[in-house]
Amino acid sequence: MTRVRHLAPRTALPGYLRLDQDRSLGLPAPMWRVLVLILFLAGVEVYARFILATPFELVPVTTMATRAGELITEPAFLRDDLAWTALTIGVSFVAAAVLGVVTAYAMHRFRWCDLALQPYVSVFYAVPTFAMYPLLVVLLGTGLAPIIVISTSFSAVVVIARARDGFSSVSASVVKVSGSLRLTRFQHFRLILVPSALPDIISGLKLALSYAVISVLATEFILSTRGAGHFISRAYTGFNSTDMYGGILLVSLLALVLILVVNRLGSAIDWRQR
Repeated sequence: MTRVRHLAPRTALPGYLRLDQDRSLGLPAPMWRVLVLILFLAGVEVYARFILATPFELVPVTTMATRAGELITEPAFLRDDLAWTALTIGVSFVAAAVLGVVTAYAMHRFRWCDLALQPYVSVFYAVPTFAMYPLLVVLLGTGLAPIIVISTSFSAVVVIARARDGFSSVSASVVKVSGSLRLTRFQHFRLILVPSALPDIISGLKLALSYAVISVLATEFILSTRGAGHFISRAYTGFNSTDMYGGILLVSLLALVLILVVNRLGSAIDWRQR
């Protein structure tokens, strides 16, 4: 009798290529994110509570969380600081998104516009943007307007760069097909350019939100008389570490929530992730 061997089915890919990329050591990626955050916060708690000699350098995480919870219940802080900062970030982000996409389309549509603006887009972040604040105060006065102008200009450039790349990614053959179908300029923009550039625009918007948060808080920290950045600055100069770190924790949570919302919306409309 001949002995028949039952061999296990062979796969074309080696084992190291068939690993579950969403898990490592049995844990999914979200669990690793939570674990890393817990370990970091625990390290800060131990370092601040048992190693540092004074509370002026760093306070324990539990103290930060307690003070942050107290600040949330203070109407003056919510109205004059946190809500003011959230409004400034929101207005700057929306303005940067609209200005960035419109400017990128103009650069894609008109050769002279692209030649004129491209050098400035490339070197913009080498320019000390915050140095323009005294000039903006003279032109616009103190308050919300100068901060929005600085934050919008700081955030719009990345949208311009990414959206321009997206518009330029449309192949010449697709443009010829659009012409053969006799699409109007608006139809070409809506049906061809925007879907093709959408993933790049979304990635630019994600970065623009981060830049808006950074620029608004930095401007408030140095120059403003209101907002969460000013609250943190005032606590810092007054050696009130508990208020300072409580404010930093709240601002970090606000930025995290805003970024998660934009990421979720971007994933919902990005055709590559459907």
